[in-house]
Amino acid sequence: MDDQRHPARPSALSGLDGAAVPPWLTSEAIDRVAAAESRPFDDAEYDARLERVRGRMARLGVDAMIVFRPSSVEYLCGYHTAETAPQPLVVTDTATALYVPDLELGRAIASSRVDQLRFSRYTDALQGLRSVLDHVVAALPSTARVGVETAHASTPPSVLGMLAERGAAVVDADHLVERERLVLSPAEIRCVEQAASVTEAGVRAAVAEAGRADATESSVAAAVAAALVESADSVSAWGPVVVTGNRAGIPHSSWLGHPLADGPTFLEFAGTHHRYHAPVMRTVLRGRLAPEDQLLAELARTAVAAVLEHARPGVPCSHVAAEASAALGPLPDDVVFHQLFGYPVGLAHKPHWMDGMPFHITASNHEPLREGMVFHIPGSFRRFGRACVGLSQTFVVDRDGARALTHGAAELLDLTGAIACPPPRARTPR
Repeated sequence: MDDQRHPARPSALSGLDGAAVPPWLTSEAIDRVAAAESRPFDDAEYDARLERVRGRMARLGVDAMIVFRPSSVEYLCGYHTAETAPQPLVVTDTATALYVPDLELGRAIASSRVDQLRFSRYTDALQGLRSVLDHVVAALPSTARVGVETAHASTPPSVLGMLAERGAAVVDADHLVERERLVLSPAEIRCVEQAASVTEAGVRAAVAEAGRADATESSVAAAVAAALVESADSVSAWGPVVVTGNRAGIPHSSWLGHPLADGPTFLEFAGTHHRYHAPVMRTVLRGRLAPEDQLLAELARTAVAAVLEHARPGVPCSHVAAEASAALGPLPDDVVFHQLFGYPVGLAHKPHWMDGMPFHITASNHEPLREGMVFHIPGSFRRFGRACVGLSQTFVVDRDGARALTHGAAELLDLTGAIACPPPRARTPR
């Protein structure tokens, strides 16, 4: 996959509002920057993505899509950068145009595959956005319908008003690109498999550090972070999470530097490959597991096993959730569980690896699973304010069923050898 597929020069490169081409952007410099990095996918992969998205645009009846979500921009043209200012990609039925501040021209040339590259002065972000929308609307017919993802935070709220002021007919695209991203190509799945190997390096580092007598939440998190960075080519969008003792029973708490407590310590993080993520939850154990926490471990393993058993192409998400819920049986009153048995993962940018449309394995989602979908099973069970055991896998829906991509069994990582984790629970009638 990494065979030096360098971005091609855009057919048009120009500034907005009279911005001149910078003197450092010579032809020689463009060639040098374009050769600095390789894209993770070949031209055929990007062409197929654009063709499918354009098909969705035609069915929705829009003449252009303005894509703001950074991961969706990368999905369609390869562009990625650490800068967080709005940098939209405009897709029509014949061309793609990427709009960036002039300081991002290097990143655009190094990573993107677009027909037109437009740049504005690197000054006020809002003024730059006005210039972008002026240019977009002016280039479209007066009757054009423009698709925008209105529900996601990456779309600046002011965009809708600005487009309306310029006479554009705005259409809520309803996760148009993200719906296409739900099914990963074989090349994308290979990226998640590579990411899972990086995740496993983080697990090994966590166990090694947690086995030290003076280990703390922070030292374990540092060991995980170092392993993820050393083994990867891109940064994870979130984490690592490391939390021990009673604070682990407070959802979405993380490290404060506390010494590891006797009992379970909860871990969650994701390795990456080209920003494709393979999240995992694991729990390390010091000492013996209290009986009430043993129940948490049993529940976590049961949830993961039930999802992997029942997830297959054509099966509704709600059916998988119902089977997993039945396997768990009634939960004790003090146990916190979100009743979410899976959410899609893959290509993601900060702030989180849940960076797509909401297509969850829950009782309320009756849509069928499709071959090539990739999910994370967040099997985290908490005694509220007391303890947490979290076990998970990232898996792909293969032709014959679910295949775990993350490594190792969903088991407690026992640092002392004091306990053998029980098998998944037998199904309990409701």
